[in-house]
Amino acid sequence: MIRALAAAALLVLAACGGAEVTTRGGTAQLRPDANGLAIADNPLRIDFGRAQEGVLTAVTRVLGAPPANSVTNSECGAGPLQIVQYAEITLLFQNGNFVGWTTDDPRISLANGLSAGVTRAQLENGGYGPFRPTTLGVEFEADGIFGLLPDNDAATPIDTLWAGTTCFFR
Repeated sequence: MIRALAAAALLVLAACGGAEVTTRGGTAQLRPDANGLAIADNPLRIDFGRAQEGVLTAVTRVLGAPPANSVTNSECGAGPLQIVQYAEITLLFQNGNFVGWTTDDPRISLANGLSAGVTRAQLENGGYGPFRPTTLGVEFEADGIFGLLPDNDAATPIDTLWAGTTCFFR
């Protein structure tokens, strides 16, 4: 119990400013939500607005691997965004602060239970919607999390989920 509390305290510090964080063999997992990232089975959070360095340190520790790629897109509607891609999730930063995330990985289960691969029929059965066609596909909102389906068919699975600031061109 003491070890779990100590690890939790280190994770909070890392999200705030760069302390070392260890997890037990990758058992900690991200649970994205409308306000940022929760950690599965843990009360700790990495909310939007946190400093980029601490967020990257914490997420790298939780996922057990460094980012695969990092690019800056200066043509985003919200202004320049640094886009940091991990295998499971992409994090977006603006002016050194965590502002958004996207994922298309079905292994990432969101705090509200959604994940890429859930079908439109399952969304409708869960009371989610409305669904609106856009130039990207069919978009929906669920508890402050947004998603994209490639078409209107009931069997169509979610392609992408996101929250916060993104860089989608419509």
